[in-house]
Amino acid sequence: MSETRRIDRREFLKGSAAAAAGAAVLGMAAPSALGANERVNVATIGCGGMGHAHIGTLRALRDKGLVNIVAVCDVWDKRLDSAVSLTRGMRYRDYRYVLDRKDVDVVTIATPDHWHAPITIDALNAGKDVYCEKPMTYWGDLSLPKRVVEAVARNRRVMQVGTQGMSDSIWEQAAERIKAGALGKLMHAQSGDMRNGPIGLYEPASNDPDAKPGVNLDWDLWLGPAPKRPWDHGRYFAFRSFWDYSGGTGTDFFPHNLTPLLCAMGLTFPHRVSASGGLYALKDGREVPDIFSLTIEYPDGPSVLLMSAVGCSYGIPTLIRGHEATMTFDGPGAVIHPDTSVVGDLAEVQIPRERGGSLEEHFTDLLDCVKTRNKPRSNEVFGYHVMTALHMGIRAYRDNAVYEFDPVTETVRRA
Repeated sequence: MSETRRIDRREFLKGSAAAAAGAAVLGMAAPSALGANERVNVATIGCGGMGHAHIGTLRALRDKGLVNIVAVCDVWDKRLDSAVSLTRGMRYRDYRYVLDRKDVDVVTIATPDHWHAPITIDALNAGKDVYCEKPMTYWGDLSLPKRVVEAVARNRRVMQVGTQGMSDSIWEQAAERIKAGALGKLMHAQSGDMRNGPIGLYEPASNDPDAKPGVNLDWDLWLGPAPKRPWDHGRYFAFRSFWDYSGGTGTDFFPHNLTPLLCAMGLTFPHRVSASGGLYALKDGREVPDIFSLTIEYPDGPSVLLMSAVGCSYGIPTLIRGHEATMTFDGPGAVIHPDTSVVGDLAEVQIPRERGGSLEEHFTDLLDCVKTRNKPRSNEVFGYHVMTALHMGIRAYRDNAVYEFDPVTETVRRA
């Protein structure tokens, strides 16, 4: 039986807060371990483009005998109908009814960013393990990633953030070499994602006439914790272009760039973050910049440069610079290029990757951790460190300021 009852926004938020508070007070029972050969019951919350990518991957894992897809959830019937036809899972419009199900082991979350933390925390408090798309939390509230970390620990759950490149073994291999001193003192790193041409996910003109709020789409439920606004098809279909729901490319592209660099270099919280960029070419009603750069300084180094764009496509290579060598990432793995002016005439070192990264590999890692209770490769702690830097960077851009992180209070202040 499906559940499509409309929920008043104040009632909805009050109920979510009460549920979280109750779970915090009462605590959760120790998670029961699944057998090594037992299928994991999964529910997908958010059935848009990325949600359907989750479903495609889960179907492949179902064919391998690893999962059952027991439920799907979305606020728009068109997407929900498609998800049901692909999975045969039970349909829901309100995610809280999914979390009420005792048979759900894992939820996957592919909603707009402003819903990531509320659904994640509610799911953890309900005793579910979580796969949440990047960014782990909405950019505007730095308390959210810390609350996610605390909820994972309090409920003894496992969580994977959807930066699937982290399942590429090259980052673990790079971390081993860097830790062993292959590059010397770390000085600088860079990465980027530059795109151009029609990108509907960022175009406020994007629309589908089948979307009819009040008829087959619950706009109030979609807004949830975001500011109350009248229906706007651009905000729905291109939510990444509006600050109420997203940080633009800063939270869409940069988690994929920064998370593996943190893994490879063993970095945690930043010291100082500055930003530059602007809305130069694509003045079509979007709020976020069409080109955006961050400089992130870590305590005692290195500095990290991130660049993103949806208005030009010639990018920068991903690399890590040390005092004694530079590591580049392309082709079959990584290459260490010695700085001969410091270390002499040493040969380059090729590091072939041992395992490629993919969405299926990333989900498989989570499923393994559901059974072993180990930390996934792109866990919530990485998510906290990444979201701290991105929160600081977007604030720096919007406020025309530089921000510093206080590691004692885990708060941000103007430099």
